[in-house]
Amino acid sequence: MNINSVEDISIAECIHRLNTYEVDGAEVIRPRSFSVPVVDEPGKGSIVGEGILSFTGNLSEQNREDVQHAFLFATLVANKKFSHEYQGKEWYYQFLEVMTHAGWLPTSKYYNDLNISGNTVRMDQLVLEILGSVVAGLAVPGSASVLMLKVAGDAITALKKRETALTLYERNMLEHGVGGMAAGTCTEVNGEVTMALGTVRFIRKNTATQVLFMDWDSRDVKLYRGDSVFRKVPSIVEQTRDTIRTKLGLNAKTKIEDYEI
Repeated sequence: MNINSVEDISIAECIHRLNTYEVDGAEVIRPRSFSVPVVDEPGKGSIVGEGILSFTGNLSEQNREDVQHAFLFATLVANKKFSHEYQGKEWYYQFLEVMTHAGWLPTSKYYNDLNISGNTVRMDQLVLEILGSVVAGLAVPGSASVLMLKVAGDAITALKKRETALTLYERNMLEHGVGGMAAGTCTEVNGEVTMALGTVRFIRKNTATQVLFMDWDSRDVKLYRGDSVFRKVPSIVEQTRDTIRTKLGLNAKTKIEDYEI
């Protein structure tokens, strides 16, 4: 199926495809929602598996939950099907396909090698730079794009000071991840919900036990980048929401942590 034709397919087909996807049964996560009081004070970030997600304050609780659930489900499906670090491209397009069937239309997508100048690289800085380039290309008012990037930056910065959340994230990455990390930011403009996502895929040549907030020797890692922009299609999300929630299950909440920004 062409992932750009989500609005042309039937709800029944989307639900059927969602039911056929397999997720890693070792630890399945059901994200918890959180409240953000005002637009310019988003307040919290959220770790969902290998992703660091952030939200502007004007998003409803339902929209935040929909983003978390769709992102989590798509990640679990892709992790299950393409579990090796070298399968980054296949993983990325599987992720896009599942997001599409969940009702999130990818309006922009890109995956390619990533060349780094210099001898060292920091993953947290790198993924934020990628996300910044994605947000810069969004067709949203300038104030909205500035806020989206600020929220994402604050979420990553705050994570450094939250030992419990950071430890959880590193465990998600190194024990259950498949060689990739993501930073996403989501907003609503004129009733339309948009999520920008920057991802870094890496093939390690070492056995590092930490990913964020440290310098990696660029010779020890091969990098790829993935950029995506998703638009919520409410007519599909409203019909697939319960299916995704059921597929996620209730038995594993160990990979998610909300924290103050």
